Amino acid sequence: MQIKDLIPETSFVQINLSDLLDQLGEDSVKEILSSFSCPLNPDVESFLKNKAAEFSKRGFSKTHIVFWQSADGTEKELVGYYTIASKVISIERSAVNSNEARKLREHGIFDSKKNEYTVAAPLIAQLGKNYTNGNDTLISGDDLLHLAMDKVQKVQKEVGGRFAYLECEEKEKLISFYERNHFKLFGRRKLDRDETNIDGTHLLQYFIML
Repeated sequence: MQIKDLIPETSFVQINLSDLLDQLGEDSVKEILSSFSCPLNPDVESFLKNKAAEFSKRGFSKTHIVFWQSADGTEKELVGYYTIASKVISIERSAVNSNEARKLREHGIFDSKKNEYTVAAPLIAQLGKNYTNGNDTLISGDDLLHLAMDKVQKVQKEVGGRFAYLECEEKEKLISFYERNHFKLFGRRKLDRDETNIDGTHLLQYFIML
């Protein structure tokens, strides 16, 4: 017998927050989300607890709650969430290679005066693990990001599109994480006035061709 034989198989269950609200009601959902804690990024925690439900109801973005579940279904823990929004981005020609430029031209519009492409691309707006009771150890950041990317690809399989993007603080750990997962830097965005829980004055912008 090997170690892997002693460890039960697990899987991740994703639930659209809108569906959860419809099925359980707002009070029950708030109770579930109250157990979410992300001390490494207060903005991620604040969004889930204070904005995600309203944004989902108004169609600004859609949040997906991720649970870890044992193979027999007897154990289930909230391990993280991600939020996706429909956006349009502009990418300068100098930020991409020839293959990426060709794909951007196919799926978007090139402005020769500005020397940039404008293309529809879902924004992975939030991505966070739940650190309550060590639940963050039940899912890796890579797993959570890949769940979000898989969701984007499923949507694009129905409506078209090849790109997704995200924004992050200029921190070496985050830069390494996203670049390791094949995201490419294309710009910087100055923080809005209400983005007060974020360090620095701007966010890095990364895109990926799916």
